[in-house]
Amino acid sequence: MTKAEFMEQLRKMTSSMPQQEADRYTEYYSEMIDDAIEEGMSEQEAVASLGTMDEIETFIKENSTMPSSQSFPRVTQYVPQKTDKKSLPVWAIVLIIIGFPIWFSILCVLFSLYITGWGVIISLYAAAVSIGVSGLGVAIGSFFSGDFGLIMTLTGAGLICIGLCVLAFTGLVQLSRLYGRFTVFLVKKCAAAIKGV
Repeated sequence: MTKAEFMEQLRKMTSSMPQQEADRYTEYYSEMIDDAIEEGMSEQEAVASLGTMDEIETFIKENSTMPSSQSFPRVTQYVPQKTDKKSLPVWAIVLIIIGFPIWFSILCVLFSLYITGWGVIISLYAAAVSIGVSGLGVAIGSFFSGDFGLIMTLTGAGLICIGLCVLAFTGLVQLSRLYGRFTVFLVKKCAAAIKGV
């Protein structure tokens, strides 16, 4: 079979396709034949090397997009690349847009609660430091009172405040770690949700 005969049969085979797709296939096979002829094959050998018309028809039916290969592989050896692209359905996009005032408000409230959590932890740290500093001040200041009973009482009260400060710091460090782990968990979940979209 000559190239002209092959191209005529190929045009008939792709006549039911959109014109642009049909043109892409005819250009592709024309280039394959030309490449084979440049490599030293005769026109008939180049056409025969493509495979039978049934094989070519099967290949065209199975592949909706044009291969990008510029080399001269046999058509039956071509394996198209498949891409798994996820896209949101139209109804989901419409719901996201319509529901924006609701879900954005909820998101803002949740973010505010999260920030408030850190604010509470920082406030507790400040309170613990205040108790510790005031306890230290009372313990040191008691020595200037001159009364032994008052010195012992104020020193004891100051040491209790310092002990409460140390105890509070121990608990707050644990609380900060837990909240930090919760933050990492939230970031991972949000990142996974964004990738999923």
